[in-house]
Amino acid sequence: MALKRKREKSPPGGLRRGKGNLRIGLVGVGRFGRLHLAVLRQVAGCEVAAVADIDGELARRVGKAFGVERAYEDACSMIADGELDAVDIVSDEATHGPLAIEALRRGLHVFVEKPLATSLAEALKVRDTAAESGRVVMVGNISRFAQPYIALKRAASDGRLGPLAMIHASRHFSRRWFEHFGKRVHPVYESGVHDIDLILWFAAARCASVYAVEKNVSGYAYPDAFAATLTFEDGSIATLSSAWMVPDRAPENLVETLELGGTIDASIELIGEKGMAKFRLADSGPAVWTDRGVQHPELSLWPTGHDRIGGAIAAELEHFVDRARTGKESPVAPLADSVEALRIAEAVVESAKKGTAIRLR
Repeated sequence: MALKRKREKSPPGGLRRGKGNLRIGLVGVGRFGRLHLAVLRQVAGCEVAAVADIDGELARRVGKAFGVERAYEDACSMIADGELDAVDIVSDEATHGPLAIEALRRGLHVFVEKPLATSLAEALKVRDTAAESGRVVMVGNISRFAQPYIALKRAASDGRLGPLAMIHASRHFSRRWFEHFGKRVHPVYESGVHDIDLILWFAAARCASVYAVEKNVSGYAYPDAFAATLTFEDGSIATLSSAWMVPDRAPENLVETLELGGTIDASIELIGEKGMAKFRLADSGPAVWTDRGVQHPELSLWPTGHDRIGGAIAAELEHFVDRARTGKESPVAPLADSVEALRIAEAVVESAKKGTAIRLR
């Protein structure tokens, strides 16, 4: 992907084009990109003005379906068209960092799906470019906007649990999905980064060291499973694990709005000196039994109500639009946390490769 390096000056604050709606260009119109499009159409104060996808024909079809006039095959051409205030990056992981940097250099605010990048060096470059440009960067750490995790954060922050001693986090995915991701990206960047982000949010401390192991079952380029122990400067510890090995007959929970036809079994437990708090994504409550199997619809991430998509995805994108319009960084999901998550993710990969603990600077 050839990136243009021209920097464009833009006024401080929110909109480049003065008053009116925040004009957003969306990169990546696959299943999740289309979910973003559907949600952004609901958000007051913004409009999707352009879409881009490496499959140009798909970009044109999706743009037409969503009433977006401009469709591009090259994301950088869309970013450079001069009519946008912000970009929403929902493309493959390896493109996140370069596209975010290009958008910032063009004076655009950036929402980028997790991970922020696939290397710490690239994440640091995004951070520095954001500082130079004065633009807002927000990473799609959706769990920070889901009510169950917000409730746990409040319990940890208001002292009900006492000082945290340990955090356990796990996130397991349907085995059949790994054929797509196992050839593309290490799972610490695809699945593990969710829980690294949550651990950082709850721990509110700096990670001092990482020790990790991994297991390759499928024979793809990247491991199907990994586990890591994180030690923090305040003495607290966290464990993190993820396996893309949930069997096909497991109860499905991603059956609301974004129908992936599979399961995310995520859980987290906070253990403090005075109390404990826990949540499991697969135990959402509702159950649907049919001859095809059992479904437990997950209702916190992106449930469809009577006339709109709600949940964490709506709260997250509404928050970004507000931050971009005001030109102020998110206090819920600051960029520094996403950079630190990449520091830890990179240490997980290095530790598993070397078979030794990695000290973080």
